[in-house]
Amino acid sequence: MDAQKNLPRLVFLDGPGPPPPEWYLPKLTKSFEVHVLWAPTGDAERDALHAGTLDRYCAHSPLLGGDDAVRAIVDFSREWRPEGILGFSELVVTETHAAALELGLPANSPESLPALRSKEAQRTALAKGGVPVPGFASVFSLSDLVRAVAEVGLPAVLKPSAGVGSMATYPVTEDVDLSGLWDTATSRYTADPRGDGSVHFVLEEMLIGERWHDDPRYAPYVSVESLVQDGSVTHCAVTDKFPLSEPFRENGNVFPSNLPRHRIDSILECATQAIQALGIRNSMVHTEVMLTAAGPRIIEVNSRLGGAAIEMLQLSFDYDVVTAMADIATGRPIAPMGPRLRSTGQYVPQAPARDVTLAQVPTVEQLMAFEEVVEAELFYQAGDRPDWARGTSGGKLARLIATSESPEPLLDLADFLASDKAFTYVSD
Repeated sequence: MDAQKNLPRLVFLDGPGPPPPEWYLPKLTKSFEVHVLWAPTGDAERDALHAGTLDRYCAHSPLLGGDDAVRAIVDFSREWRPEGILGFSELVVTETHAAALELGLPANSPESLPALRSKEAQRTALAKGGVPVPGFASVFSLSDLVRAVAEVGLPAVLKPSAGVGSMATYPVTEDVDLSGLWDTATSRYTADPRGDGSVHFVLEEMLIGERWHDDPRYAPYVSVESLVQDGSVTHCAVTDKFPLSEPFRENGNVFPSNLPRHRIDSILECATQAIQALGIRNSMVHTEVMLTAAGPRIIEVNSRLGGAAIEMLQLSFDYDVVTAMADIATGRPIAPMGPRLRSTGQYVPQAPARDVTLAQVPTVEQLMAFEEVVEAELFYQAGDRPDWARGTSGGKLARLIATSESPEPLLDLADFLASDKAFTYVSD
């Protein structure tokens, strides 16, 4: 760590979600003197293990997790004097940019911050910026939900205004019991520590996807990974998606997209319009886009990269996006991307949308035996009951990263993970 002393200083805000510190800290500490701020969990053993991991790379302080994280970040930074503040997790986005703005460091515009946390504020800002959006209405109570259904129409989607990872997100159709749905959604959201505890939901008109891919194993939506510096947008790639598990849980993706060029161009134009409408100026951006008969339509925009985009950009393009994001945070020019080298897949296979016990689970060694797989991690073992009701993060059985010269073997691996050759269940 002594070798970092003459490097530009960077505060990194640690938060839940991939990639692990072992992936990004070796890259950051090559070019920056890094100080990590993190939030203790209250589990002494887990916190000690995390601190030990950080000790291997840089200095760190357990200053997050209090009532005023922004004040803690600003107070530390005024003393330590970094050139930038960076965080990858969706749960630290607001704090990252609010603190950077107060310190006069590169950040998103002040008006963008509410829209990057609140889905209602985001839809309002997109509409104001001329971006087509589905009908939507705020919901704070069961009576609001009944009114919103009449106003927005069906089918629709009920989701928390501030939520991550498909938590407490449900389809609303003609046969749904609105009272039961409201009780389920609010109880699960308020019990989840990832939420803000408020009962503020949004009912949105459901975007109906149309198949743009030749292969039916792709879903009718994509994401766009982008870097924005001083308002200038650089799109890294479009990511194809696997079909969702009920209700709206992700199973993974293939990167970069296999869509034809004219389709890619229309998606990138849509993403650029959304980024500019929200006032995003200095950030990485993950934009989810539904592919519809009327063209690409924005699902949501996030001031972060997609869950495995950091690893996938490295594997598919040999691009160090970790350093690029730190360069944006500190006001340095970002390096250009090179050509595509290979396809990469991320897999987070989901448990069924019902209470089950796992009967069969492959070992990490069995998963790593696939020629394409470069990373594999299991979250449940045989005899466990997956917590599918918590959304994508609770229902995911494993996480894999794989690479191939073409997408086909990656799609075949997705087929295997979705079959009873990989995971089997016993109904509770």
